[in-house]
Amino acid sequence: MENKERLSIQSELNEKRLRALAEADRRQAETEAAIPALGNINRLIRSVGPRLLALGIQGGDDYEARSKELYLEHEALVDEKMALLKANGYPEDYDLPVFECKECNDTGFVGPMPCSCVKRERAKRAYYNSGLGKALEKQTFESLDMRYYSGTTAKGFSVKDIMTNHVEYCKDYAENFCRGADNLLMIGGSGLGKTHIASAIGHVVINKGFEVVYESAQRIIDAFETERFGKGSEEGTSRFTDCDLLIMDDLGTEFNTSFTLSALFGLLNHRIINGLSTIITTNLSFAEIEEKYKERICSRLRGEYNALVFCGRDIRRVKKENR
Repeated sequence: MENKERLSIQSELNEKRLRALAEADRRQAETEAAIPALGNINRLIRSVGPRLLALGIQGGDDYEARSKELYLEHEALVDEKMALLKANGYPEDYDLPVFECKECNDTGFVGPMPCSCVKRERAKRAYYNSGLGKALEKQTFESLDMRYYSGTTAKGFSVKDIMTNHVEYCKDYAENFCRGADNLLMIGGSGLGKTHIASAIGHVVINKGFEVVYESAQRIIDAFETERFGKGSEEGTSRFTDCDLLIMDDLGTEFNTSFTLSALFGLLNHRIINGLSTIITTNLSFAEIEEKYKERICSRLRGEYNALVFCGRDIRRVKKENR
């Protein structure tokens, strides 16, 4: 699957590159038709490469001097071309290819190494192929509607103020994300926006070039069970243990067994030890977490995670009432 995905990404890059080159050829033909002198200049520019190669094959004591002359000739031709384009109302770079990725020119490689654009695309595909699938695409900070947070908490604090502070904190967290960023525990009842905000963080972090995996707690545990007991099709767990940011959704909905607790502790502990960031969302209260999980898991959550307590009314219900 990984090889198939790599080939798919490379194929898409090749298509982008060919489109950019074809458009550059079209623009060059357009300018040569409008400015006859450009045709000869372009031919001379194209001849420099083969002439330089011929010099290298010939060698000789005067190679450096002669190759320098060719470089200077090339620069002068390019300057002449740019001046002609500008004088005739065209941008100086009008007939140059416009590649989507400026680092690799849509080749997928910088030297022998895969370009960061390839890594970002692989991360995006893994993210959107998670258990929540396409639903994640629309869950961004921009699509979050703060109008649905209203009223006060039992202690009389403004729900909107609390949630606005949480959202601003999460925006800052996402924008400044780096390897080893804080772990977050998002606590609160169903329908308060925990999944939406966690996903919004994922969008920003992925676009910064980090590998993000978003999956439900149950599916993560299922993957560990498959690996441990060899049940069903194989699904590796390294994507959960080694990604830059793991977003574990709905902790507490997984079926609890001694293996579940052991796998969960091992995963959380591994990521803490290796400085890898995790965001956990849960509908459980602090008291319910204490009751459901063993002390060694609770101690990790208390000591290594920044807790954000979500409040308000179930947004889905509020939207239904307002229809």
